[in-house]
Amino acid sequence: MSPQAVPVLLWCVSTRAPDRVVRAARLLLPAADRERMARLRSRTDQHAFALSRAVLRRCLGTLTGEAPEDLRFTRQDNGKPEVAGAGRGSGLAFNLSHTAGLTLLAVTWGGPVGTDVERVRQVAAARIAARYFPADEAAAVAALSGHEAWDLFFRLWVRKEACVKAWGGRLREGMRASVQPARPGPAAVRGPGRRRWGVWGLCGVAPPHRGAGGQARGTRPGPLTVRQVTVGELLESGPTAGRGRRCDLAAP
Repeated sequence: MSPQAVPVLLWCVSTRAPDRVVRAARLLLPAADRERMARLRSRTDQHAFALSRAVLRRCLGTLTGEAPEDLRFTRQDNGKPEVAGAGRGSGLAFNLSHTAGLTLLAVTWGGPVGTDVERVRQVAAARIAARYFPADEAAAVAALSGHEAWDLFFRLWVRKEACVKAWGGRLREGMRASVQPARPGPAAVRGPGRRRWGVWGLCGVAPPHRGAGGQARGTRPGPLTVRQVTVGELLESGPTAGRGRRCDLAAP
C-alpha cells in the first residue's frame, strides 16, 4: 500500500521589514508573547521574535478561524507545541523556524511535521561535522572547502533538525541520523522508537538560505507548495499573499 498523500502548506517569509510592519506584528501578539519578547536583550532579536510569531498567528488564525491574538497553544509530552482551544480538534500540525531575515512555517493535517531554515555562513564545518555527523557525511563535508563545505554542511543540518522537530527529539541525537546527502529526493531517517521519517530539501528558499521539511514516513507530501512572501504582505493580506511554488522533491 502506498503512503497516504498529505497536503503540506509552507510559507517562506522575508522578515526584513520597516518599523511600521514591526509595529503591526506586535499588535497580533498576546500579553504572554509580548512579555517573552521584552526579555530578549537586543532590539534585533525582539523584532525577529515579533515578526516570526506574527507570521505563525496570522496563518494559523486564518486556518482555524480564530483571531490571531486569541490563539492559544499547549505542549505535547515530547515538547512539540500544538493549537489549543477551538482549533485543537482540527488535526492541524505546524512547525516554525526562523533565522536572520527569514521565517519558515509548515502546516499540515497529516500528523507531525518539522521544518528548519538556516543562512549559509562561515562555520567550522569539517570540525563540527566530524564531531556530530555520521562518518560518511563528515567525510563529504571535509572533502570540500570554503563556501561549498559550508553549503553542504547546512544542507545536512537543516534536514537533520527538520526531522528532530518533527519527532520532538533532542537535536544532539538527531545530528547522528543519516540523511543521505548524495541521494536525490526525500531521505529516510530512523527516529525514536525505530519509527521512520522522511525529510526533503525545499525549493523556494533562496540563497544564502537552506531549508528542509520532515514528516512521518507513513505519509508523503502531496501537494507540497512553498509560498514566498514578505512579512508585510502576509500580515496585510493573509496566508494567500505572495507567490506559490510547487516543490520538486527530486531536486532538493
